[in-house]
Amino acid sequence: MHIVADQNIPALSSLLADAGCLSLYADRCPPDELLTDAEALLVRSVTRVDEALLAKAPQLKFVATATIGTEHLDLDALAARNITVASAPGGNADSVGEYVLTAVLALFQRRQQLAALADMEVAIVGAGNTGRATGRRLQALGVNVHYYDPPLLQSNPQLPFDLHDHWQRVLNADIISCHVPLIKDGVHPTHHLFDIEALQSLHAEQVLINASRGAVVDNRALTDVCAQGDCPSLILDVWEGEPQISTQLLDVAAIATPHIAGHSAEGKVGGAIIAARALHDFLQLPFDGSIDDVLPACPWPNYDANRLQTLDDLAALALHRYNIWHDDALMREHGTTAAGFDQLRKGYRKDNPRRQFNNQRIACHNRQQVEQFSQLGFSVLGSVR
Repeated sequence: MHIVADQNIPALSSLLADAGCLSLYADRCPPDELLTDAEALLVRSVTRVDEALLAKAPQLKFVATATIGTEHLDLDALAARNITVASAPGGNADSVGEYVLTAVLALFQRRQQLAALADMEVAIVGAGNTGRATGRRLQALGVNVHYYDPPLLQSNPQLPFDLHDHWQRVLNADIISCHVPLIKDGVHPTHHLFDIEALQSLHAEQVLINASRGAVVDNRALTDVCAQGDCPSLILDVWEGEPQISTQLLDVAAIATPHIAGHSAEGKVGGAIIAARALHDFLQLPFDGSIDDVLPACPWPNYDANRLQTLDDLAALALHRYNIWHDDALMREHGTTAAGFDQLRKGYRKDNPRRQFNNQRIACHNRQQVEQFSQLGFSVLGSVR
């Protein structure tokens, strides 16, 4: 099989070694000469697979995206040609959860308000894999977490966490974090879910986080609201109109990054493994690839839980392992142009990959420590009966 894939999906040469001949492309769209005889196509969210692309790929039988969302895939057009489609839900959920956790700790540390987190309410918009991974970590800080997800509530109202469909409860929360796919039609659209009306109801003491899709928040309306002077603190990893973003919005964001929340080394490889497994299933081939086969061991030394008595201690460790302010600085320096934004994503930490907190082993001495640090995503040493 001739497989065409985005070169920024890691480890494919080893993960697909037994599946066929692999050709890699570097730009947003695969070149015509590769599409002509492509039988399988593996993409990221930057590649639009639509009628125009499919017209150049007459042999195509399989398409996978190494991302959670599928809004960049024309599913109707793919179905009309009987092309099998796969995505990678959950592949980078822990990476996104750690991004939000670190961003919240970094913001409140800079404000010298970490102690205030214990009294705060967090609304997670979207209770899928990334939403729940984020909620678990924030709940371990002691905050009250609830989840807004009307379609999930309708289909499974008995889930064992605070799941609801009260929009006003979201708008009243101290911290709001978005983790939904971009849906433009249907009963529960998410395109401009945060429209001018919703944004005008927010205030400067709140925090709005978007690590899902840029157009979930109306960026123009958000810019207008911020210009009026009562804007919430903004943590933005995704932007409407990427890779060309609003520099006005960038200027007012508290933390800004170039759509890399899910780009830990484990997150990127996780998506690649899910896509590779789907292709093997399509070809009816066995597959046993794992993250441990692809990534080198992380050399972080063990850490004692007794050194992490306060949120200041935890914030210091989190920012030592993932310096989100470095990503913010690069975004402000290079992300103001489409080419710069794209390059930040393509070259993200290639020389020093961001590793996840599960590589950090925490020696725990009681049940409370075991539960808290497990919930935060660390590897726990020691067991408590």
